[in-house]
Amino acid sequence: MIELPAFPTFLAPKTPDLPAPVLELPRADLPSYTPLIIPPAAAADTPPVPLPQTAKPAEPAPATPPDLRRLIKEALRQAQAEPSVQRVEASAQAIPEPLAAEVTEIVVPGTSIAVPVPKAEILSAAATTSVISVGATLAATSMFKRLVQMFKPAFKALAAKVQKLRGKPVRTWARQRLSERHRRRVAHRVNRRGF
Repeated sequence: MIELPAFPTFLAPKTPDLPAPVLELPRADLPSYTPLIIPPAAAADTPPVPLPQTAKPAEPAPATPPDLRRLIKEALRQAQAEPSVQRVEASAQAIPEPLAAEVTEIVVPGTSIAVPVPKAEILSAAATTSVISVGATLAATSMFKRLVQMFKPAFKALAAKVQKLRGKPVRTWARQRLSERHRRRVAHRVNRRGF
């Protein structure tokens, strides 16, 4: 058996007691402004309208009359009084909701639960439509792939002939592949170096 070496133990210093920070409650200065009075655009011959002077603080509002206080108290008392609403007891028989003409109900076997289901004509129409659309999509994609395989060589040969007629050099398949390989190697080197 191999004995494990005894590791030295170190005593960590105690953490200093730091006082809790005292945070002040946030305060906000409410924005205030003096309203601007902009007179309407006046004609040149109209004399200017004098701006209203800032008035001194108005006298305190007179106390509300006692009859107004009494009316408020009566309104509050009436609001707190119990409403005179009679409760109508529910009848023992529930009224079934009428079903639409396109819906039939199927009772789940072994339970009394009725599940509304669309009629068979609607279900068959929806299923037929979905099957046709999915089939058409799959057929179109496979036909498109096949057409690309057939026409790609023809388009490449046509492009090469046009290049020859224009007097530009046409690279062969091997030269194209060699240049792509060279481009990939350079990109790989650049990615490894991080430049």
